[in-house]
Amino acid sequence: MIAAAGTREALQVVFGPVVLAVFGVSLAASGVFSMDAMRGYPPGTAPGTPSVLSRQHKVHDVFGFLVFSSLPVACVAFAVALPEGMWVAYSLATAVVLVVLFITFGAAWERDAPRTGLIQRAMIIVGWTWIALVCLELIGLG
Repeated sequence: MIAAAGTREALQVVFGPVVLAVFGVSLAASGVFSMDAMRGYPPGTAPGTPSVLSRQHKVHDVFGFLVFSSLPVACVAFAVALPEGMWVAYSLATAVVLVVLFITFGAAWERDAPRTGLIQRAMIIVGWTWIALVCLELIGLG
């Protein structure tokens, strides 16, 4: 939320910061509503996905989707708002990488592939690094 407010102030635009706020709220909410134990995690849990998911798990899934789908949208929105140059290219490249990772993660999740979590962590690293670097640039430390 602080990044959203700061980028709004620095760029004098609305859409990108609003999408960044959606990301922040969704990230917090997905942490509040945890997933059901499944697919052998935590250790001792039966393999596979339960036939019935709790309401809490379903809410987590909705907010999780918003977390990972809002970041590429924010990248594109900021690419439009930032001055032309390296930051525009970096933001657009980040959006493409995030979309590819999101699709790859979804496919890996559906087939219960090993190391699916590594794909998710790659999305986190790519997306959150972009947020941090854009914010540092906008406050003059980039």
